[in-house]
Amino acid sequence: MAHQDYLTFFGFNEPPFRLSPDPSFFFPGQAHVAARGVLKFAIDRGEGFMVLIGPAGSGKSLLLRMILLELSPQKIPAVVVTPTAGPAGLIRMIIEELGRSAPATDDISILLKEFQNTILDLASQGKEALIVIDEAQNLSIETLEQLRMLSNIETSQRKLLQILLIGQTELDGLLQDARLGQLTQRIVIKEALSPLSKDEIREYVKYRLARAGRGDIDLDSRAVAKIAALTQGIPRLINRLMDRTLLMSAAKGSTQIDPQTIEEAQKTLPQPCNSRPGLFTRFTQRPVFWILLAGLSTFAVTIGLFIWYLEKSALKG
Repeated sequence: MAHQDYLTFFGFNEPPFRLSPDPSFFFPGQAHVAARGVLKFAIDRGEGFMVLIGPAGSGKSLLLRMILLELSPQKIPAVVVTPTAGPAGLIRMIIEELGRSAPATDDISILLKEFQNTILDLASQGKEALIVIDEAQNLSIETLEQLRMLSNIETSQRKLLQILLIGQTELDGLLQDARLGQLTQRIVIKEALSPLSKDEIREYVKYRLARAGRGDIDLDSRAVAKIAALTQGIPRLINRLMDRTLLMSAAKGSTQIDPQTIEEAQKTLPQPCNSRPGLFTRFTQRPVFWILLAGLSTFAVTIGLFIWYLEKSALKG
């Protein structure tokens, strides 16, 4: 059965579990509501550095869209997604996101001058820049330190720009690096998104079904438990699983969401790999591993030669 067919079968007005971050489907989970409120307050108050952390698929992109929709006209956002460039490239992208043409150079001093002019020009219009770096766990120490330097542009009365770092849980570890001590001292807000609880999973699924036009679809406790076990409360994984479950339920001609169909749906989906390597793999990726390995190899060769020499001396004797 095609995707459109299951919409017709259930009588949905639109797909209830689309993966794209649609603000109209924002579910008011406890952690999401708290983070949204705190960040909105901090942005309105003009705080400098803010951080939002959460596991992949936890709803950070949707929360960002909600925040951007609620910005005052005085806040001019510059959103940079998945930054892989160095400090010069990042500054250039920010300038362009703020509506200016960035100089075609990697000279940091020239780019910083243009960036400063851009920020001061906005300030003269009574506006402030909000720089949002998504997937910030991919930034290098050098680039993060450059962001700190950008935040130095301010007057004696107020800051002229704000910086919001959004990233996966690895970002928290990155910010613990001793080289970023001055940056972490400037972080005034750090919010974390957690997976949905089992009760929230039930409400989340029911909310999306109702939002799409069907609030009467049966969802018993066994089905909720199965969804929780297979997704660990990650919204993106719930959406993916439920979309396939609805498709398979419609193919069976059933309007019930039962554990068996959920299990069958999960088996048809590509399983996300564990991107975090194991302890041994992480150890072997460090330089100290290869130093130790080289030392052990040299030691083994030395012992072998020593034994060979003793055996040869014994035969001569």
